[in-house]
Amino acid sequence: MLTGEILAGNARRFPLRTAWFFQGESWTWRQVNERVNRLANALLACGLKAQDRVAFLAENSHRLAEIYFAIAKAGLIAVPINARSVAREIDFLLKDVEARGLLVSAVLVPRLKGIASDLSQYAAVIGMGENHGLSCDYETLLAGASAAEPVAATSGDAIRAIKYTSGTTGAPKGVISTHYQYHLSTLNYLLHSPFTEDDRCLLALPMTSGVGIQMLTAYAYRTCVTTILSRFDAAQVLEAIERERITRLYVVPTMLAAITDAQSAGARDLSSLRMIEYAGGPAPLSLVRRAAEMLRAPLAQTYGSSESGGQLAFLPPQDHQRLLAASGSRRASESLPFGREMPGYHIRIVDEQGRDVAEGESGEMIIRSESLMSGYWNQPAQTADAIRDGWLFTGDLVSRDAEGWLTILDRKRDTIASGGFKVYSAEVEGVLGEHPAVREAAVIGEKDDYWGEVIVACVVLHEHAVCDAEELARFCEQNLSSYKRPKRYRFVGDLPKTSTGKVRKVELRR
Repeated sequence: MLTGEILAGNARRFPLRTAWFFQGESWTWRQVNERVNRLANALLACGLKAQDRVAFLAENSHRLAEIYFAIAKAGLIAVPINARSVAREIDFLLKDVEARGLLVSAVLVPRLKGIASDLSQYAAVIGMGENHGLSCDYETLLAGASAAEPVAATSGDAIRAIKYTSGTTGAPKGVISTHYQYHLSTLNYLLHSPFTEDDRCLLALPMTSGVGIQMLTAYAYRTCVTTILSRFDAAQVLEAIERERITRLYVVPTMLAAITDAQSAGARDLSSLRMIEYAGGPAPLSLVRRAAEMLRAPLAQTYGSSESGGQLAFLPPQDHQRLLAASGSRRASESLPFGREMPGYHIRIVDEQGRDVAEGESGEMIIRSESLMSGYWNQPAQTADAIRDGWLFTGDLVSRDAEGWLTILDRKRDTIASGGFKVYSAEVEGVLGEHPAVREAAVIGEKDDYWGEVIVACVVLHEHAVCDAEELARFCEQNLSSYKRPKRYRFVGDLPKTSTGKVRKVELRR
């Protein structure tokens, strides 16, 4: 089955069932499929041909959801652009993929003024919303197009999307995903995460992040009702859960922390929640315990990446609860295992020479699966470095215990070599996060002639909190070995992040 066929099937089986809510409006599966068909046919009528790249720059909306499915139905290639991207980044992506089509929401059209690309050569440049100022309007285009199922030759091996990495560790790279890979990873996720057809899902993750659109696709596959938020806002998330009686929510750790804080400030009725899943990085035990206490909903954790093609490990609610209950003696800065490997994936933990490490020891996680990316767009050398003999080298330092539980220790690139010792930045960040004045912290290595690298802590304090470098140094003396302690502290108002809440350490290093 191809991605676009999901909507057609839903329209046949449940034509009058509500599919999506957005800003007070709703659409049935029949209406969604018809609008998607109109857009797909309109794009083809503009002169776009099979496997042409179509980029889009927009915040979450029902239209952005339609765009993903319409591009799939038309046999084109989706190229999502993060709504936070600046002109230079937008220009890079458009040139790198040689885009032939572009859709932009009205509020983001001004970003196009600073790009060097000549958009007049595109087959279609389409504006969404009011007063976008572009010659082609989204709704006008749909009104004049056929609602029939589009005729487009697409196979499972055809490229579905080129998703650019968030750039947390360097320049963005275009991750290539086929229809088959995407379909397989979606089914694998649905096989392990328990759904019911009466689930009411909330989508607060940006669809352009990759996991956001995969969640929307999974929800559609199960014909769940989905409420779409234009962007993440903790108060709006809690209000929507209460108003719409939401049963499922998928977030990253920073989002989990924000909604936990918001719930503690003013409680909402969250009794409808059956599942909160989180992913995207290690969550310290202090956060997970607080979230379990304040949100009172079953928690589950998944792990995956754009390169892996989706979730490769899952920590289900029952095991999550059991491991959390047994974690009383562990430091609050430590994290739970992120799960066991899912069937369909083969995970190995290897040393620098590619040899499997002993049980309980740390090493780089490498994975094999039919869901893996096909490679990086126009970057054969980067592809060859990431995928070797069919194994994806993730760059994540992981350990696996006797029960098969996998625990992430750090990003390989975020391991700091100081004075002959290797320091996991995640461990130091976790300890700093235990200080009551610290809202969040990111640790990086800075080159030093004597130490090789020194540990630098970039710290964000809670509002109205008072704390200085001397106090944090004393705190670290009590909680970290001498070689793990930061040599410098930099207090910042906020940490630069991707749309999914990952800290952009490249920017911090700059």
